[in-house]
Amino acid sequence: MLLSEIIRKATKIAPEKPAVICGDETLTYNQLVARMDFWAQKLMALGITRGERAGLLMHNSLDFVQFYFACFRIGAIAVPFNNRYERPELIYALNQSGSRILIAGQEFSALVMDINKSAPDLTGVYVMDNSLQEIFAKTAARAEATEIVELSEADINDPAVIIYTSGSTGKPKGVIHTHSTLYHHILNKTNSLELSQDEVGLAGTQICHCAGLLGILLPVLANGGTCVLLGEFEPGAYIEHLKKFKPTILVLMPTQLLEVLEHPNSKDADFSRTHSMLIGGDKVPHHVYELFRAQAGFDLSEGCGMTECEGYCVQPQHEPKKPGSIGKPIAGVKVRLADASGQKLPDNQTGEIQLQAQSLTVGYWNKPEETSKAFINGWFRTGDLAFRDEDGYYHFAGRIKEIIIRGGSNIMPGAVEDVLDDHPQVELSGVVGFADAHYGSIVGAFIMPKDPAHPPTPEELRKFAAARLAQYEIPEKWIFVDHLPENATGKIDRQKLHILAAQYTEEAKKRLRVKVHPKSLKRIEK
Repeated sequence: MLLSEIIRKATKIAPEKPAVICGDETLTYNQLVARMDFWAQKLMALGITRGERAGLLMHNSLDFVQFYFACFRIGAIAVPFNNRYERPELIYALNQSGSRILIAGQEFSALVMDINKSAPDLTGVYVMDNSLQEIFAKTAARAEATEIVELSEADINDPAVIIYTSGSTGKPKGVIHTHSTLYHHILNKTNSLELSQDEVGLAGTQICHCAGLLGILLPVLANGGTCVLLGEFEPGAYIEHLKKFKPTILVLMPTQLLEVLEHPNSKDADFSRTHSMLIGGDKVPHHVYELFRAQAGFDLSEGCGMTECEGYCVQPQHEPKKPGSIGKPIAGVKVRLADASGQKLPDNQTGEIQLQAQSLTVGYWNKPEETSKAFINGWFRTGDLAFRDEDGYYHFAGRIKEIIIRGGSNIMPGAVEDVLDDHPQVELSGVVGFADAHYGSIVGAFIMPKDPAHPPTPEELRKFAAARLAQYEIPEKWIFVDHLPENATGKIDRQKLHILAAQYTEEAKKRLRVKVHPKSLKRIEK
């Protein structure tokens, strides 16, 4: 089914029901369909037709939702840009996607001013401030597009969105999802979470990312529910939304949920109607499980996904929850673990997670080599490592590119982080390899203390880790920070951690001449 049709289908059931709420504004399903058609005509008047890319730079808003569906309506490709992008990142994504127009929220006016000079494919730049304000246009818009392209001209296999990855291991890649892959994702999500028209989804994450768009917005609207958007995540505001709307389905990053649970007003958070508290995108510290269970009275559902296949694993609805596990494959997704040669591995052996699904990306925009490398014998290579236990639950072990090799021994940073995060004085940790002349790499840990005024000592941490880790896995360098660096999607930025590690490794200093002076750095101790 084409994505614009899922709204029409829901509208036939409950036309006056709130479809999307953001702040003091509400769109019913009838209104959303009308706005979809209105903006579809405007996009056509600006020269956007089937297959053209329309760049969107906005915070969560009703406007953002309308432009998504306007693009879907005429077969254009929506390209949502991360609203934390700086100008160089935005220019890269504009040029890489070949976006023809850019529509930005009013708050991004300064950022997009004269950006056409660095993005020659652009034919127009517009700011949405109650109406569409022209910043730049190569040619005048047609006075009116009197007829919307018939849906029969679009194809279910046409690209619907290009979503850029966080670029944690290099330049961001534009992940292509078609109407078909997103429709099958909606079906998978609906079946796994048993969604209905009674859903109230609260999007605390931004809908420019797959967690907000694919994890909440599209599945909730496709089932005729109500999606509540938080303009920007702030734990106090999120708690107020929980109290006011009593949502049934939630998606958050681990650090966001921790901020909610540790907020002074956390007791006001209302999870009474919540059946799915989905959390993923980064490692989940064990104490987050405990805090949530104490607050909500049930277990959160940890999962694992990626822009290429959102939420491919999650804790099952009607089976025991296993803290620390990413659960089992969702309906419609096949998962296997394979070694470096592509051979399937048995239970309790760590290998690469590989996927097959109709909801899986069809590839990367204008990157045929990257697309080809991503698939092996019909299986998509995630680059993530995991093992499956005897009960069929998968356990995330880390990224292939993040493995630390110390004197020939492989060390998973995530396994070390899980131990350190359990220390009562540690809020969060980040583990990477430090260059070493003898071993090649040694383990280093960045520690964010719960109480910066009274952090644990390296000796206390070593003793704690020694009781739970092999000797070669115990960190040999300790860096204490006020905050761990985050990338554009709110995950721990491991690229920056590697840069910091290089700065504080004498051998790397001589070789790379790295110059980084993070304000958050407090001290380093061997």
